Amino acid sequence: MQTPAETPVEAPPGGQQSPVATDSTPSAVRVTASPSPKDDVAIKSVEVQGDTLVARVMHSGGCGQHTYELLWAGSFQKSAAGGAQAELVLAHDAHGDMCEALLNRTASFDLAPLKQRWREQNKSEHGAVELRFTGSQATARYTF
Repeated sequence: MQTPAETPVEAPPGGQQSPVATDSTPSAVRVTASPSPKDDVAIKSVEVQGDTLVARVMHSGGCGQHTYELLWAGSFQKSAAGGAQAELVLAHDAHGDMCEALLNRTASFDLAPLKQRWREQNKSEHGAVELRFTGSQATARYTF
């Protein structure tokens, strides 16, 4: 499976923040038995736009390409409000980039596999899932 690659950005002089690079092609959320994070990443914000999750992230780097995956164990839990909740892992792979510039990136992910699984389990076309992210306070509501 291909993971979305970001646009490489050169490390800025003096360690200043670089401009946000946008991932142009959303990759689908990947179902895996044991989703786990890879390299450090801070989720700054998440937003659902239709069937796409747009995540703004920050991490160190600047000397190579980084990739992101959205991982999910494939099951839903009950939220505090009693609705469906999915625990997701936004996995960042720095591919060995040891540079220390502070980078801001935007990564996009197709949530259709999550919607399809919800529809199969609930026998309904329309629903909502609370999205939670391991290691982050960020949340989003995916309504379809």
